[in-house]
Amino acid sequence: MEAANEILERFEQALKLQPGFIEVRHNAPSQETGDTFSTVLAFATLDDLIGWEQSKARAELVTELSAYTEGEVVKNRIWNLETLLGNQNAGHPPKKWKTVLVLTFWVLVVGAVLGWIADLISPNYPTGYIRGVILLIFNILLNSYFFLPRSMALLHRLEDKYRCSN
Repeated sequence: MEAANEILERFEQALKLQPGFIEVRHNAPSQETGDTFSTVLAFATLDDLIGWEQSKARAELVTELSAYTEGEVVKNRIWNLETLLGNQNAGHPPKKWKTVLVLTFWVLVVGAVLGWIADLISPNYPTGYIRGVILLIFNILLNSYFFLPRSMALLHRLEDKYRCSN
């Protein structure tokens, strides 16, 4: 146990030198987990995590630790909260710029359409600030629950389709 703990200390030291490293947690065996020991790593980006997984330091430390492990070693990646809640098909998280671009498009389009519809239905009432707030609320609701989720899902399907065909 002492030798394994020394390797784990070196493991943590190597992690701290890795770009993008945020946190490490070791979960020792307990009554709830049985004989399972787990290590949870957090990195700033997927590229940082991949860099760690492909590093020589990690490979050497994992080889040393394997002398102290029994049974199957399982490696899972958790990208987002959906994975924690049961989605087993975790992929890369969307890039923020893509989400912002899609959202900006829909905010402008839906805002213009809502303004046009409001002018048709009731050109004189409500006016001013109240009208702007009402249109903004509808714009937020439509984009949050309808346009943005469907657009991002479509974008991911297209990315996966073209990524697989390359």
